[in-house]
This record gives sequence, structure tokens and C-alpha cells, in this order.
Amino acid sequence: VLDKPLQRTRHKSLIPDMGGFAKGVCKIFPVFLVIFALLVAPAYISYDKTNDEVYYDMGQCLPEDMEYVIANKKLSEEFASTHMLLVNADLPDSDVRAMIDEMEQVPGVKYVLGMESVAGPMIPMEVLPDSVRSMLESDQWELLLINSEYKVASDEVNAQIDSLNAILKKYDPTGMLIGEAPCMKDMIETTDHDFKVVNAVSILAIFLIILLVERSISLPFLLIAVIELAIFINLGLPHFLGQSLPFIAPICISTIQLGATVDYAILMTTRYKAERLAGKEKRPAVITALSTSIPSIIVSGMGLFAATFGVAIYSDIDIISSMCMLMARGAIVSMLCVILILPALLLLCDRLVCATTLGMRHCNHSRKHAEKQDASAR
Repeated sequence: VLDKPLQRTRHKSLIPDMGGFAKGVCKIFPVFLVIFALLVAPAYISYDKTNDEVYYDMGQCLPEDMEYVIANKKLSEEFASTHMLLVNADLPDSDVRAMIDEMEQVPGVKYVLGMESVAGPMIPMEVLPDSVRSMLESDQWELLLINSEYKVASDEVNAQIDSLNAILKKYDPTGMLIGEAPCMKDMIETTDHDFKVVNAVSILAIFLIILLVERSISLPFLLIAVIELAIFINLGLPHFLGQSLPFIAPICISTIQLGATVDYAILMTTRYKAERLAGKEKRPAVITALSTSIPSIIVSGMGLFAATFGVAIYSDIDIISSMCMLMARGAIVSMLCVILILPALLLLCDRLVCATTLGMRHCNHSRKHAEKQDASAR
């Protein structure tokens, strides 16, 4: 419907012809292979360390002037963190007192409050008013409060929770240790496993998509290797910059960056395949694929960068600003990796790609035939 106005409003491309740049990249492709090999190990190590340095306390990602943060700071100055202990109401008072005594010896525990600690061994529980007992005891459970001097989601409080749970289970196997710190500890253990599964599933899904689209066994490995390197570089930089990320950022960014930028690699690879199937040798095919793909890659990469960079600068909520900054930086890193490293890998692995891609085996035979003709001509 809008074809005529589209044609009338066309203008000269703002991005210059990339033929010369593509030839230059392919001419020095061994340099980018060396860069790829040198970056893999440090990028992965720093990426792994960044994952170990994330924080789980969501209060850290909120602005300092927010009422919740101000109130939480005042609370932590006096109480640090408080655990709640639910034990069976039928547990003998002597066992509860013995458990309290043991728990108060655990490092970092300031005190344990419960019916037994308040009343003491000399006062029968029956003489306490129902209004007092109802606050700390029901038909099934008795509530105890444990005050800790350790911060939530710290290694110290997690070790403390393990010790408290060991004591609790000794006296009451059905007892439960609950509260913010135990919840954070459970979340750390759960998300660590879940994030690994999510990351593996996302990589496998992208692998299968490339496998089916490109009908190749080797190309999915090459494309994912390039994008994963970009992800490792992007998420490894916070370690070198001394930055701590919210725990949800690495998994979200790794899957978003993988899904959002793998199309750059698919775009270039599809054109490379078309040129090879049309009879071109590997170098001209890669040059053509690179020169024609760069404008689309730049537009897509800069679009993602522009959409997220402004939010990263503007927002004063750390979880938003850090994730947007990672997406913005990831778009640029992925763009550079695809433009510079993928062509080098295609040139290096051309024979393997032709041998393992459906319909491209004849490309190797035609190359060998051309080499024989050149040799006989000489």
C-alpha cells in the first residue's frame, strides 16, 4: 500500500560501502583467530568470577533515599537479621531450653527468644496469660526468634543457618528455620542450579535452530562459539571493573544476548553459504557475505545499544541500570565479534563446513578440481 511513498522518500545509504573493509578483515584473518584464541580463557574465567560475585539482597539495588532502604538500614544497625524458628508445640520444655542454649553458642547469634527463655525454668508455662502464649504458641507450633549479627545473604549468615538447622533437627526433625536470611540461602542454592539449567537449555535451543536452518553440523558450533565469547567478555568485564551485579543479571543477559545477537551470525553465515553454493571460492564468498551483512548488523546492534544505553544512564535503580548497561555493551561486543571473528573462523573452517553441511560437499570437490587445473596449467 505504501510502496510509492517509500520509493519517493528513499535516500542514499548513510553507511558507506563495506567492500574494502571486508577485504581488509579477510586479508588479516589470522590476527583475529589469534585474538579469539587468546580471549577465550580469560573471558571465561572472569565470567565465572562475576557469577560468584553477584549479590542477592535486593535492598542493594534500590536508591539510597528510598524509604524502604532508609528504614532497612536503621533496622540492620540494631538487629542485623532475625530468623524465626518453628518447633513442634509438643516438644518438651526441657528440650526447647537445651536447644536454645546450644543455639546461643553458635557464632553470630546474639540471643534466642521464646516462651522458655522469657519465662525461665522456675515459672510453669500454665501460669502465663493466654494473650502472651497466643503470640508465641499455637496448637501445633511454637515460635522462637533468633537475632543474628550477620548480614542477610552473606557467607557468615549462611554458615550460621547450617549450624542452627543442624541443632534444630537434632531436637525436632519437623522444625523449620524461616525468615529473610534462610529464604535468601534457599534462593542462592535454588537459582544457582536453575540458572545453569536455563543457560544450557537456551544454548541447546539455539544450537538446534541453527542446525535446522543451516542444515549443518559444524556451523552451530562456530556461531555459538562466537556469541558465547561475546557473552563471556561482556559479563566478565564487571569483575575487572570491580562491579557487583544483582544475581538475576548474568542469566538474563546471557540468554538475551545469545538470542538477540545470534541473528547477526546467522545473517552472515546464510549469505556465505549462498555464495559458496553459487560457485565462489571461500575468500570471495566470505568477503561478499561480510560486506553485505555489515550494514544490517550495525543497524541492529546500534538499535539495541540505543534502546538500552539511555535507560542505563537515566535509571538510579541498580538492577535496571546494570542490566540495561550489560545489554547495551553486549550489543556492541557481539557486533564486533561477528564482524571480525566469525569471518576468520569461516575462512579457517571452510573445508569442514562444506563437508558437514547438507548440499555443500560439492564445494570441496570443485575447489580440488580448480586446484588440479591450476597445477596442470603451471
